[in-house]
This record gives sequence, C-alpha cells and structure tokens, in this order.
Amino acid sequence: MTNEFILTLITLVAGLSFGFTGFYVYAQKAQTLTSAFLKKELAFAPIYISSVALLTLLYFITPTEDDFIHNFSALELFIPLLLAGICYFLTLFAKTAKFINIFLILATAVSVYFLPTDFLMFEGYLPLWADRLVIILLWSVFSCFYYILNGVDGILPIFNASYLICLMVLALFDAAPVLYGLIGLALLCINSSFMVYNWFPSRISLSNNSCKIFGFMLGGIMTFAGSENLAPCFSVVLTLFAIELLQSIFKKLSLRDRYAELNNNTICYQAHIRGLTPDQVCFAIFKIQILFIILGSFQAYLPNNYSLPIASLILATWFLNKLKNWDEPIQSLKEINQEFVKDLRQNINDIKNTLNRD
Repeated sequence: MTNEFILTLITLVAGLSFGFTGFYVYAQKAQTLTSAFLKKELAFAPIYISSVALLTLLYFITPTEDDFIHNFSALELFIPLLLAGICYFLTLFAKTAKFINIFLILATAVSVYFLPTDFLMFEGYLPLWADRLVIILLWSVFSCFYYILNGVDGILPIFNASYLICLMVLALFDAAPVLYGLIGLALLCINSSFMVYNWFPSRISLSNNSCKIFGFMLGGIMTFAGSENLAPCFSVVLTLFAIELLQSIFKKLSLRDRYAELNNNTICYQAHIRGLTPDQVCFAIFKIQILFIILGSFQAYLPNNYSLPIASLILATWFLNKLKNWDEPIQSLKEINQEFVKDLRQNINDIKNTLNRD
C-alpha cells in the first residue's frame, strides 16, 4: 500500500471517530443545559475542535510534495483557524455575539494580510491590492451570510459536503494538492457526523453565528485552494448558494415583514413550507450539487474561466425555479422566463412603494 492510501485511511477513520465521538458527548451533555442560546452555540464545539485536531495532524504528517503552486507556512495556514476559534469563543457571550459579523470581517482581513506576497486568486486580471480587497470581500460575504442555509434540517451539511467533495475530486485528479484533498476528506467525515444528527428530525442544530464561523472556515479553505487556479471550479459549486443569497437579499429589501429573516427567504425553505419534506428538499439539492461537482471538476481543465460558471448559473436558476414551483404543472421555458420577470417586477414595485411611503 502506498503512503497516500494509508494516510487517507487514517484520515477517514480519525475524522469519523472524532466527529461521532464529539457529537455523542455533546448530545449527552446538552441535556443538562438550561440555556437555549448556549445549547445551540456549543453545538459547534465538536466541529471546531475536531477540525483543528485533524488539520494540525494532517499538516505535519502529510509528506512534503512539490504539487503546490504556492507553499504555505504553518503560520499562514493556522492563523484563520485561530481567528475562527476566537470568534467562536466570542459568540458564547450574548453581549459580544451580536458583533460577530464585525469580528469575522476583521478575521478575514487579518488572514488575508498573512497570505504570501505572490498569492493571487485573480492573477493576470487584478493588481495585488485589488486582488486582496476582492478576496476579503468574497470571503467576508460568504462567512457573514452562510447562515441562510440554516433554515431546513439537513441542508447545511449537504452544501458543506458538496464543497468538500469537489476539493477531494480535484485532488484525486491532481488538479489540487494532496494536502487539500486530505483536508477535504477530514472535514467531510466530521460534516457527515454532523449530518447524522442534523438530518430531519434534527437532534442537533447550529446557531446562525456558528454557521457563520463554519462558513469562515470553509471560505478559508476555498481561498487557499483558489491560489491553485481553482477559483472557477468552486464558483460552479457555489452557484446555488450565490443565487439563494441574492434573491433572499432582494426580498428583504422589499421591507415586507414576511421577508425579514434571510434564512426564511431561501427557495429551499419556501419549498419546504409549501409542502416538501426536509428529506425531499435535501435530496433534490444533493442531486443538483453532484452535477455541479462534476462540472466544477471539468472546469479545472478548460482553457477559459467563464463558460461552465455561466452554464451553471443558467442551470441553477432553472432548478431553483422548478423547486420553488414543485407543486405546479410543468412549465415551458417561455413560461418560466415570464414568471421570473413577473416576480422581478413585483419585487421592484414593492421596494418603490415602500420607499414612497417612507
């Protein structure tokens, strides 16, 4: 057996063991907690502690190979993990938890500051200072709004898994360094443990703040992988999240009471309250994300960075529209376009009417 196979096997066993043990212990201890706030915040502890332990282990035992475009020191890799831990600690106190978005933006800026000077996610397109600002913006937005996926049992771990599986597939086909593939496997195992407990009916759920910190950690991994020319690959897998975020924010701008909470504005949540069970929503999302993982993996070998992301955007828009209108008769492409334009006009009119009243 090769060293890589043995290391993969160790990562698989350790990840599952750490994850299931951590969540089992938490589930037992949570019964004694009287604070609902603290109970949800502490649910993230098994994920964070297991992630730090496994990623530290992998960094120091994975054989050094020349498969990185940019090699990272331990400081550059573990600064984001340390900052995630600090932010998580601050969420355990009600007085500081409300400032989590500010803490995450600062953590993102500090993490980007420690990136290597030759690190460029958009090399050839943006100068260094603009590249850094765009990275901070994208990473911060992903972190601060990742909680919108926390509306339906099981959806959050499904999206987590899709990003991590994509990273593993890219590493398997030598498009990403081996270390990234093992990190993806380790976090996938921990996430799988969480999925067992978060699946409908959920026994363990994360708070919105914990989801943001989870998003910060995942965003950091995708940022580092982006330096390996993999940003277009992840943009494909992130298409559903991006569309859900944009349409949720657009609804909130209408200032109608029913659109006040972003994680209740997602199409996944709307499909659930219209009659689909959480299981049905999760399986639908999982199937389309598998397709995006395949497309994202192909993107690594294409000569341009925009063809598959554009195709994925069209496909994701069509899928979400079908999911939203799951209980209606099959529509033609023309009817789908007409309904989309109608919804868009309605939202714009709502915003105008609200502004006129003010």
